[in-house]
Amino acid sequence: MAAPKTRSANLPRPKRTLTLFLAAVVAMFGLVALIDANGKKGDDSAWKPKLGLDLQGGTRITFEAKAEGGKVTPDKLKQARDIVDQRVNGTGVTEAEVTTQGGNQIIVEIPGQQRANIVDQVGKTAQLRFRLVWATGQSAASPTDTTKDQKIVDDLDWTKLSLDQLIKAETEGVATLPKEFQKGVTSLQKVLAGFICTKDLQVNDVSDKPLVTCDTSSGEVQLLSPTVIEGTQIKSADAVPPSQQNVEWVVALALKGQGKDAFDKITDALFQQTQAGNEAGSRFAIVLDGVTLSAPTSQFHSTDGRSQISGNFTSASSKDLANQLKYGALPLTFGVNGVSEEGPSLAGSQLHAGLIAGLVGMILVVLFLLFYYRGLGIVAIGSLLVSAIITYASVLILGKAVGFTLTLPGIAGLIVAIGITADSFIVFFERIRDEVREGKSLRLAVEAGWVRARATILAADGVSILAALVLFIFAIGVVRGFAFALGLTTVIDIFVVFLFTKPLVTLLARTKFFGQGHKLSGLDAAHLGISGRKVSELARTTSTAGKAN
Repeated sequence: MAAPKTRSANLPRPKRTLTLFLAAVVAMFGLVALIDANGKKGDDSAWKPKLGLDLQGGTRITFEAKAEGGKVTPDKLKQARDIVDQRVNGTGVTEAEVTTQGGNQIIVEIPGQQRANIVDQVGKTAQLRFRLVWATGQSAASPTDTTKDQKIVDDLDWTKLSLDQLIKAETEGVATLPKEFQKGVTSLQKVLAGFICTKDLQVNDVSDKPLVTCDTSSGEVQLLSPTVIEGTQIKSADAVPPSQQNVEWVVALALKGQGKDAFDKITDALFQQTQAGNEAGSRFAIVLDGVTLSAPTSQFHSTDGRSQISGNFTSASSKDLANQLKYGALPLTFGVNGVSEEGPSLAGSQLHAGLIAGLVGMILVVLFLLFYYRGLGIVAIGSLLVSAIITYASVLILGKAVGFTLTLPGIAGLIVAIGITADSFIVFFERIRDEVREGKSLRLAVEAGWVRARATILAADGVSILAALVLFIFAIGVVRGFAFALGLTTVIDIFVVFLFTKPLVTLLARTKFFGQGHKLSGLDAAHLGISGRKVSELARTTSTAGKAN
């Protein structure tokens, strides 16, 4: 009795593999659709690749950080990056990227806009200062020309005033200032009356001169004294959670050196005003880059340089303020290493040229494959299209997941991958053709050729992935985009060759067109140089010869 026929587990199952592969591709686009449905619309659509600055135009600014009397550590550079990031975002710029590079550089990329003027706004060292609140007011309804008054203020030498005189001007009024400063006081009051407080306030903060500014959160306009304590005198600043003594978040400060002594004298005078009920004469302002962060009243006399800032803080806002106090006056200076601007037309031309280059390369590869491999060339073309589809889906998903940005070098990496993918097909097809020349039928030739070809394909792709990995680790800037694109497409090539190309060829080998060596299949005897014998007959001949032996 003959044994029942069973299907060997080692036999290829191309239909099942192709089905699973196509299901995975559909799942990828389903994921993109899900991301798009849950995300923002318009320019932030998940169906649109995230383009780099060189493809949509914009500004790239490179700052080099230098320490004053110390080393530029990764922590300090990261803190500086956070400050620059806050400043860029504070200017109203959207989708700007601020990154560190090379251990001492900060890169600001602003896609879609030419903003070289932002250098002055983000490149200067943060200036944190303590000033006394001489007077307050409300934001003006309409702008007033105060240029003449500001010039009068600037022409006076306010450094002649002692700390005691500055404190007295607050506790007893600005009329107590010496006579030669009264003209400046009058001008300052005019500037105060015509000052407009806005969220994106930009103020020229000069340390040794009075300052008219405002608290952008409350809208209160303030006339402040010349600086009484510089931010460099801050020893520490920490967010303190609510406790039995405090029912809300506060920011604890500790001063050092001359700042500690000045704070002792200031809080002594201001706390007396608080006890006397004169709260207007007991306030000091904390100013970062000309904008008031907080202007609390003095609730006690500090003799150890310690103080607390309160003001309806939340956990997040108190930590932000503590960070600004700690890091706002970092001992870092920045030199501008370069500013490059690329207009939308130039960027569009680069993108157009990149796409044309990719299209031309694809057409040449397709023509070669059709000319040389005929029917098998169609398999290669289909595999290239599938690779392109998967690559596009991967770029979309990675753009949303990890912020992968497609740049011109990245497009170059994708174009190079066309050649890598074509190499894989050529290795596989040549192995098949060799097996057929040696006498195997096409079905056997496909399996035998695949065993020999896959090791070569894996070795070649492995070298490409290794090169991309090394380049990605050691390269900087947009070159890393090239390395990432090269590595990504090489990995995709492996998946396509193993899960699409090979199963598809296995299926086609079972057809009459390929299996019997049609003259347009690319596997006919004449094209393989075995003229006079059909492909299938050659296999049978070899089999018969084998039995005879």
